[in-house]
Amino acid sequence: MPEITADKVIGKTLFARKKIDKLNYSLQKIGEFNTGDSVGKVWSYIQRGGAVYWLFDNGFGNRYAVKHDSTAFKFSEGVREAAEQQKQEKEAEKKKEKGAIPYYIEKYGIWILAGIAAITLGKAYIQKKA
Repeated sequence: MPEITADKVIGKTLFARKKIDKLNYSLQKIGEFNTGDSVGKVWSYIQRGGAVYWLFDNGFGNRYAVKHDSTAFKFSEGVREAAEQQKQEKEAEKKKEKGAIPYYIEKYGIWILAGIAAITLGKAYIQKKA
């Protein structure tokens, strides 16, 4: 699965895949969202105690947070596509840094060696049977 970074989530709408606790900014429970509910448009995020919390502001002074859980959310359009594009850009950058031949050897070398070994063993087996 592609890695999704916070900059790709901010400004997007999250939807609940399961029950999610609605928290105030002191991280105390003030409600909950049920499966399928729109959690809201992500405004920002914070990290507390090793966990990530998405922050929301509905524009009417109603600010709240939800704890990040990779299985708890569906994203609005564009988030997964942006993450996939980011992954492809990283691969292209890695290829550019190393050069085409070393990049492909590193990426596919084990499969090439396995193929050569299979062919060699197959030939030896056939010759032994004949």
